[in-house]
Amino acid sequence: MMNEKPIGQGHEGPKSYLVIFLTGLAMGAADVVPGVSGGTIAFITGIYKRLLNAINSINLDLFRTLIKSGMSPAWTKIDGNFLLMLFSGILVSILSLSKLVLWGLTNYDEIVWSFFLGLILASIPLIFSNLIRNVHWSKWLLYSLIGTFIGSVITFLPLANPELTLWYVFLSGFIAICAMILPGISGSFILILLGSYEGILNGLNSANWLLIIVFITGAVSGLISFGRGLRYLFVKIPNIMTALMGGFIIGSLVKIYPFKIISSNGIEYPRLINFEDPILFCSLSFVLGLVFISGLNLMGKKKSNS
Repeated sequence: MMNEKPIGQGHEGPKSYLVIFLTGLAMGAADVVPGVSGGTIAFITGIYKRLLNAINSINLDLFRTLIKSGMSPAWTKIDGNFLLMLFSGILVSILSLSKLVLWGLTNYDEIVWSFFLGLILASIPLIFSNLIRNVHWSKWLLYSLIGTFIGSVITFLPLANPELTLWYVFLSGFIAICAMILPGISGSFILILLGSYEGILNGLNSANWLLIIVFITGAVSGLISFGRGLRYLFVKIPNIMTALMGGFIIGSLVKIYPFKIISSNGIEYPRLINFEDPILFCSLSFVLGLVFISGLNLMGKKKSNS
């Protein structure tokens, strides 16, 4: 993993902010697709801890700084430029890609899943590289296996089918955002498990502002509360958390595998490839996913070394 600059420090130029914006685009696209976590994108591109630090800085002390010192110190305290560029990318991506992703999953689902399979596979060596170099395998392998088991089990949970009331939309946002910032566990897939994915996505596409505002309120509440806990764990047990996250991501491959059989209760199981599958286009899409993540990581390394 790349070295990250401390929060609020350094003089980042337009190229650095472009990288952050592109990372936000990738996170937004990942969050739209069930089975892929936006937190995974943040983790493998080296901004994950910085994001948690920024989220953790939104507290009562921030409001004291705002009252006593004004907007500029408060903006610096929360790494405002970073958050603005990142969430701008996420928002642009979600608004522009939600319909495209739904169309792709409806018409070319194997090709879309192949892209994300390449994306996730490219991330695994990046995640474990620091552990392999600096930590003995016996100190992190068990936690990776635990993370893999939990990530795999989550993908096979039975689906819910509740009434989409506003309080349930709030609850869905609260729970889903916790998964969205957790590498390897998809917030969109959690919404599917809760039975609210299609309703919320349709509400987004139809500009149902009441539903969107309630969902965002739940998401912000979950982000602030859950992000603080994650940051604490990464400070106290960084190697264990990295191993668990890597395991979660490996476990998520069960969901992302493009060739599946759908059972009567809606759970998807992997199946063997056959000659009717679009192998060539799936292979190209898979390679594109590998190249995309490798490119983001290379851009991030150049940024951190500049």
